[in-house]
Amino acid sequence: MTDKTVRAANGAAITVALCFAVAILEGFDIQAMGVAAPKLGPELKLDKAILGQALSASNIGLVIGAALGGWLADKLGRKPVLIGSVLTFGLFTLATMVAKSYETMFAVRLLTGLGFGAALPNIMSMAADVATKDKRGSTAAMMFCGMPVGGGIVALISWLSQPEWRTLFLIGGLAPILIAPALYFLMKETRSDAAKAEAKAQRPSQPWWVWAGIVVLFVAAWFLVDAVATLPAAAAIRGVAPWIAGLITLVFGYVLVHRGPLFGGGRAPASILLWITFFPTLLILYLILNWLPTLVVAKGYPADASQASVWFNFGSVAGALILGRIVDKLGVRWPLTLAFVGLIAALIGLAAATDKMAIMVLSGAVGFTLLGANYALYGAAAAYYPEAVRGRGSGAAVAWGRFGAVAGPLAGGYLLAGGSSASDVVGSMIPFAAVAALGVFALTFTAKPVED
Repeated sequence: MTDKTVRAANGAAITVALCFAVAILEGFDIQAMGVAAPKLGPELKLDKAILGQALSASNIGLVIGAALGGWLADKLGRKPVLIGSVLTFGLFTLATMVAKSYETMFAVRLLTGLGFGAALPNIMSMAADVATKDKRGSTAAMMFCGMPVGGGIVALISWLSQPEWRTLFLIGGLAPILIAPALYFLMKETRSDAAKAEAKAQRPSQPWWVWAGIVVLFVAAWFLVDAVATLPAAAAIRGVAPWIAGLITLVFGYVLVHRGPLFGGGRAPASILLWITFFPTLLILYLILNWLPTLVVAKGYPADASQASVWFNFGSVAGALILGRIVDKLGVRWPLTLAFVGLIAALIGLAAATDKMAIMVLSGAVGFTLLGANYALYGAAAAYYPEAVRGRGSGAAVAWGRFGAVAGPLAGGYLLAGGSSASDVVGSMIPFAAVAALGVFALTFTAKPVED
């Protein structure tokens, strides 16, 4: 092995470790908000519906950040955008501690999500940039399994003690600010000079009809969401209808503006099938994150709600590492398709389970299959795009997935408001898991990863 090869391997290892640390911070914040919400709401004098709208702001920010972060990663490079993202979510996580009203909380959570969203496509792109072809799945899995590690840490803290909610955001805000210098001094830019030059040359102007179409789309989406919000069980979206309309416009507008990188060169099947897979996967994930404690309480184990989250998060870590390695050896098709089939079985079992240990084990099984498949797919997804447009391809995939993350909790609230039980809500996710399984299965027949 030459000195150059050794240096490249060491650089890749440092990149993986630092991205893993960033992912821990995101997972920590997501779970911390769930732990803090029951205490935060009464203190700010917010009822559950208003608090839910304020907390949904981070997912709205995630979609916006994913679109911007993917584009900027190709334009400016992965490293500077990742550092900016980390500093953004660190500062606004700290700001969460001092929010004293609905408006302030909505704003700081929106901007926190913006930072998290911009970080994700950069991590996806870096995984594909530094990994060899036979290690893309495991490299991405090692980076992204930091998210359930972070969530598991918060769940453990909550299970073993009763922390003051501001303490969690103090930790979650200071850590990104402290890690930013390490990113600056230790991480190398993974985008090559050739990709930089190619991305710079790709600056086509947009015809007038693109911008006109985006305006029309926003108006139509706003009217549609506003109409849906009048339904009795959809009251939760009334206060955020303009934001949801904006997200619909953003996602479709992003696809329209970046249609060349996303659909050019025969990449249309890969892009569409990746979105079809990521949307239901993240919808299920965020519904489970929001409603798993409620399910455990409804089944008669209120003291063990946090324990189920621990099983879910650490089952996710095992799933990510194991499935990532299997994908490297066998390819995407059968490991991920069977993982989604396993998810269907786990959801059926979890909805029906009444025994405490069965609930805990099945919570871990849902985490193993759901996030194991999701993180392995993160590694595979970026590889379907050339390096020069990899940020935009990854950003679109993350944006569609995070759009599902916005829809998941809203769907759960809608079902509960309509009289469904917590078990019914979990069971309702089975068709979405089936769509994800079909999407990833079809992807392997219609598209092939790009050879840089």
